[in-house]
Amino acid sequence: MEEKYDMPMGLSFQLGLNEKALSVYAQMSETEQRQVVEAARNVRSKAEMQQLVSSLEHNFS
Repeated sequence: MEEKYDMPMGLSFQLGLNEKALSVYAQMSETEQRQVVEAARNVRSKAEMQQLVSSLEHNFS
């Protein structure tokens, strides 16, 4: 059975607040999504998480 990865709560919350970034995330490949999740696991503040999510909107759209 393939192991599923858990999205950090902060990432989920910030994506919920940023519709454009959520749309970009939803269109990413599974590999790209995993990379975002792994990056989110290394975030240590709310501001860093907001910046990560904002970068999705600007770098992938």
